[in-house]
Amino acid sequence: MTKKIETALNDWHTSVVSKMTLTDPSKLAEYALHISRIVAYDNLVIDDELSKIADIGRKIAKSMKNSSEFRPTQLIEKINHQLYKVENYKGNRDDYYNPSNSLLNTVIKRRTGNPITLSILYIQLANSLNFALYPVNFPSHFMVKHILDDEENEIIIDPFNEGRIMDDYSLKELLDHFYPKMNIALTRKLVAKASNPDVIIRMLNNLKTSFFECQDLDSAELVNEMILDINRDDQHSLRDKGMVFLHKKSYSQALEFFSRYLEKFPEANDVDTILELIRKIKTNDF
Repeated sequence: MTKKIETALNDWHTSVVSKMTLTDPSKLAEYALHISRIVAYDNLVIDDELSKIADIGRKIAKSMKNSSEFRPTQLIEKINHQLYKVENYKGNRDDYYNPSNSLLNTVIKRRTGNPITLSILYIQLANSLNFALYPVNFPSHFMVKHILDDEENEIIIDPFNEGRIMDDYSLKELLDHFYPKMNIALTRKLVAKASNPDVIIRMLNNLKTSFFECQDLDSAELVNEMILDINRDDQHSLRDKGMVFLHKKSYSQALEFFSRYLEKFPEANDVDTILELIRKIKTNDF
């Protein structure tokens, strides 16, 4: 690990990990902006970016006399109108895996992002209107939800698709789209509240995948270490630490982490792939 990565990790631990709350979604935008600052934009001023989101919230509030008089669906309509029709935000379908889609300050500037960054932006906007929304770690497609007063009912919202309200049919359709022929059952667990660490880890995983795709190994290594700082036993990050060493041709260290991964996760679905990599390392087949 380079000195630069060590310094960035110390910054990450001090500014985010040591302060991270489990269940306060109003902090997610701040955490996400620290990711941008540490990974790509050294001089980013967090408060300036939060103010840009707050400005949009003020525009929405100005269009309402009293938000407490509005039903949840009306508040959602107000947010959707301002965010998507007036501010022209949209999901980035043309360049979905671009790392910029996982950097909230860039999403704010370009007005396009992926499901998780747009969801964090949406939560922050709603919070400025005292409208409680929670992150939903839905498989392959991040969303948000509002819990109604009786706690038994909820409204699921898809910020990537212009704040579309999702019913059970739409959610099952989405599951079937991402997992064809598997017929995964739609359960309430799939739309449960996600903790802040889970949200940030998922966001970092998206970013790491993008960095691997564009062969930016130093950034991929940094992001992987940021995940491990939150959860030292994160399954994919333990494996990917080995992958980083493998790409860097540090074979003995790659072997160490692949072996540790298999010891800790012997039932992982990529066991055969990792065993083959271990065989190649041991037989100098690279």
